[in-house]
Amino acid sequence: MAEIPEINEKTLVAKLKNDQADAFDLLFHKYSDKLFRFAFSLLKNEEDANEIVQETFFRIWEKRNNIDSSKSFKSFLFSVSYHLIIDQLRERLKDQEFRNSLQKHFSEQTNFQQNQIDYITLETEINTAVDELPEKRKQIYRLSRDKGFTHKEIAGQLGITPKTVENQINLALKHIKTRLGKDFLAVLLFLSLFG
Repeated sequence: MAEIPEINEKTLVAKLKNDQADAFDLLFHKYSDKLFRFAFSLLKNEEDANEIVQETFFRIWEKRNNIDSSKSFKSFLFSVSYHLIIDQLRERLKDQEFRNSLQKHFSEQTNFQQNQIDYITLETEINTAVDELPEKRKQIYRLSRDKGFTHKEIAGQLGITPKTVENQINLALKHIKTRLGKDFLAVLLFLSLFG
């Protein structure tokens, strides 16, 4: 069976802003599983994780006309989902059993409140980390993450192999992860959605 070609993300966002439900469905299909796995890894509850996914995409549909087309859709998705997960964690932290299980994911010295960072701050950190990358790696990363190009599209544009693209993106993500090391929750979500 032939693989369906990946549609450029900016094209999908433009269609979404024009109320095209099929574009919304494609974005949901692309990111819902990753978001579910991340939410489940923290909340340990399928119902809560599904609720995060549904609420995130509900809000994206509701705010579709306010999406900034000049920025990555993943940035918008990250911002919406990050705050919903934090809110859900706050609610769940009222439960002692959940607090005990969560301690396995955070060191005892970590103050949970310190992990609640503003997305703009995180985005600045990510951009700084990306700016530190070697020029070619930075170009590959930006074509993938900012422009939404597939590995194959980037390889064709730059005259390299898709495997080289994959390797360079993995190296870029490793550098970003190291740079963001302090912000555990943000790093996990970033890697779940962007990795």
